[in-house]
Amino acid sequence: MQPIFQFHRLLPAIVAMLIGFATPCPGQPAQDRLAVVHDVPITAQDGMNEAAVIAADIQLRNLMWTKKQIAGLSKQVLATLIDRELLYQRAQQRNIKIRSQWIERALMDLKAKIGNAAAFDAYLKSSGLSEEQLRERIQKGLIVKRLLHREVIRRIKVSEAEMQAFFSRYPEFFIRKDQVRVRQIFIAFPQGNDLSARGDALLRIQSIQDRLRQGADFAALALEHSEDPSNAKGGDLGYLERAQMIPSFAEAAFALQPGEISDIVESRIGYHLIKMVDRSPASQMAYRNTRTKIERTLRRNKEKAAAAAYLAKLKSQANIIR
Repeated sequence: MQPIFQFHRLLPAIVAMLIGFATPCPGQPAQDRLAVVHDVPITAQDGMNEAAVIAADIQLRNLMWTKKQIAGLSKQVLATLIDRELLYQRAQQRNIKIRSQWIERALMDLKAKIGNAAAFDAYLKSSGLSEEQLRERIQKGLIVKRLLHREVIRRIKVSEAEMQAFFSRYPEFFIRKDQVRVRQIFIAFPQGNDLSARGDALLRIQSIQDRLRQGADFAALALEHSEDPSNAKGGDLGYLERAQMIPSFAEAAFALQPGEISDIVESRIGYHLIKMVDRSPASQMAYRNTRTKIERTLRRNKEKAAAAAYLAKLKSQANIIR
């Protein structure tokens, strides 16, 4: 796996690969042009800008990219630039407009997702965009989205028969796994080798365990002592699957019977006492409880296929030079 800082170092190499795909264009040096879409050039600088934005977005999402993914990025960048330009030109032909408040709302949503002002400034610096350039990018993206909705997506429908057929064909997708409802009392300890702090945390959880053995109420002790947000609910974590838990916690929780309390469980973040409240065995979900999810999945698949077909048709009629 390649960390994001290494990805940034590869940007010049990626653009060099993009330039290698270019062919001469009258009046413009070959090394500056990657493609032309209906007489609108896509330049090496466009490729660098797009690669920088992709890198900034990956960093924002804390994702990790493999060498194979990075190697394929050059073609992805160029294809994205061509597709976006083709769709934007089509939207201009259709005289599609968007309201300025939609742009501002999208920009505010992005700022909220990024976090504080300092994080937003870092995002702009990483992407190589000014705030005005980012606003223009958002505007074009919204225009293209409106084009696709108007000419493709709004016509898509998912029938009841399609949803029922999907449910019948893929029953394995709709099995609810074993779940347990548990309460916990959690005492954190610091990371590292501070044995004294760990010892203090262990003494605290042992003291709470002694009170439980003497008949104290678990929920009341969780409210009073647990260092977890669930303390406000008496330590109630609700129903959880095994994969949603820290491994040592899951092993102890699933070994309990309703009403039982575990011994002290150590995890990488602290000490836990767990009380089993209820167990829900694996079961086949009813269609009525999966209908919304199925409809969303089928609609997304149809939208993706329809948009790809629409774009392919535009390309077949377009004058694109690479």
